[in-house]
Amino acid sequence: MSVIYSSFDILDKPWWKLHFDERNTEYLISSVKHFQQAISSAVDNESNELFWKGYIDLHRERYLLECVSAESDIDLTIGYVQKLLKKPGFLRMFYRRIFAKCLKPDRSSRLAKKVQNLYNVIIDIVPSIFFPDPPIDRFTPGFAKQLHRQIGNGLIKDAGQYRTQFVMAAQDNFVYMAPDLINDRMDELFRQCREKFGKTDLQLEEAIKYGACFLAYFLLIHPFINGNGRVARLLLSYLLSRFTVVPLSLYTGMKTRDVYLQCLREAQWYQDSFKPSALAGFILECIYMTSYNICVVMDVDIRN
Repeated sequence: MSVIYSSFDILDKPWWKLHFDERNTEYLISSVKHFQQAISSAVDNESNELFWKGYIDLHRERYLLECVSAESDIDLTIGYVQKLLKKPGFLRMFYRRIFAKCLKPDRSSRLAKKVQNLYNVIIDIVPSIFFPDPPIDRFTPGFAKQLHRQIGNGLIKDAGQYRTQFVMAAQDNFVYMAPDLINDRMDELFRQCREKFGKTDLQLEEAIKYGACFLAYFLLIHPFINGNGRVARLLLSYLLSRFTVVPLSLYTGMKTRDVYLQCLREAQWYQDSFKPSALAGFILECIYMTSYNICVVMDVDIRN
């Protein structure tokens, strides 16, 4: 059964947009291509590599802010993220080692660990360049387990291992895929992704549709006991890296989590078929906003 396909339309008039926003799918795709061409030209013409590397470092911090905010429905700031990324001093580390087994970590320390783990993963899998094109052969279930092991370090029991029990969606009366099916379904999902995303003539619109299929089906499988959302975002960024300039956080601002979850519901429960049209529209909007923000922040000329 093919779960990665493109024979559907991206939702042209998303229900979450304001009534006066007339930008449709064609406009967004055309704009993304224009922005990315402008960014590519600016990077090629800029002799100061540190200038662009500085932005990539800044975006990594922004990715953390947006990713954690969208997943946890909390409001972070860049300053707070930067504070969380600072390494603790010797006395604080000594204190943690001595009392780690006696004290239950508070919410702020868990959040700091979550941010630090996620940052380490980004550094590991995303090079400090625009438009990275990582090898698709690396995209395997083992790679997903590696990412989960890294983001779950010190936070999630049995990080890097598939779950062995049934789990339900937190906000819906829905049971994810049975544990005994996970291994085979993950193998097939990643095999299809390597086949589809490995095409040399892959275009933006088709890649977004494939990405929406992957995201919805991966989260339907829900292979891990916890941390599936973070792993899914990282894997989607990996798949779309040649089209998204930098890692994609799936964040559009206020109410992002509500929109994202509703798009997933529509993708997974679309009558009798699997059709992630709204989710594809949401991903496209995120790519558009990410590309546009790069142009604005880095003063890239997009007039022509």
